[in-house]
Amino acid sequence: MLDLIFQLNPLALVIIGIILLIFFINLILSISIRRKYKILISDIEDEDNRENKIFEYSLFNGMIRDYKKARERNVENINTISIIEKHIHKHLKSTLLGERFVNKSVSLMIILGLIGTFYGLTLSIGELVSLLTNAGEAVVGDVNQITDGLITAVRSMSVAFVTSLFGISASVLVTILNVIFNLQDYREKLMVTAEEYLDNTLAKKGKTLESMNEDGKTHLEVAFEKFGSSIESNLQEVASEISYRLTTSSQKMVESAEIIKGSIDKFDVSLDKFNNNVRDFSEFNHHLKTNIERMSVAFDDLTDDIKAQNNHRHLESLTHSIKKLSEKVE
Repeated sequence: MLDLIFQLNPLALVIIGIILLIFFINLILSISIRRKYKILISDIEDEDNRENKIFEYSLFNGMIRDYKKARERNVENINTISIIEKHIHKHLKSTLLGERFVNKSVSLMIILGLIGTFYGLTLSIGELVSLLTNAGEAVVGDVNQITDGLITAVRSMSVAFVTSLFGISASVLVTILNVIFNLQDYREKLMVTAEEYLDNTLAKKGKTLESMNEDGKTHLEVAFEKFGSSIESNLQEVASEISYRLTTSSQKMVESAEIIKGSIDKFDVSLDKFNNNVRDFSEFNHHLKTNIERMSVAFDDLTDDIKAQNNHRHLESLTHSIKKLSEKVE
């Protein structure tokens, strides 16, 4: 096998070397990345670190800091996953890059094997074409030359199969290593553990009645102070509004009372004038009645005097009677 490998084309050797290099890099990265994830998981699962809310790695401290800021801004639905992914991409750039390389190494090795295959087939076909071209001109003494050409063509074809064999074999081994190390599951476990701590442990501690803020007051005390301030402000607004309304209403009532008082005064003056007019009219009626009674008496006397005279016998007596009547009327 080794003799066959060393007899390969230099480019085929380079391809096989790259495939082997990718395999060993994959193995080293898988071991180191798995170890990194296990250390991070043990850090966030440590009970003392959880209790003190201080971790060895800044990855988790940054998550806690952003989560607390979101709670202080009273965000209703905190997107914990986005906070975790943000800090993982920030602090584990090289680890994620290595994980992507591990995931893509299988496809990369197969592609390199196929490149070697196509290269070997191209060489073999070229050698066969050259051999067949020269075979028509060859004589019997040139059998050795034809044999050498066939051997060269077969050797070039071996390049194709050997590189493909290395590529497929290495990809199978890498797939088995990926199943054993299972880096994606470790990363998901890290994210789930961080999410569980933020949502179920840190969030509950933030909601406890004894949790203190920067001023040393409990959140319940702060909430009651805010509630009391809000009630006081609302009561002041209500009192100011009521006072303004009462002042305005009382002013309007005073104005209305003054208007009513003026109307009553005017009505009293009108009543006084009416009483005076009625009194004057009563006196006039009394004098008129008296005059009419006098006229009635005078006419009665005139009638009696006329009756006492004999058929207009004495004009002087009538004249005298009329004068008497006029005197009585006056």
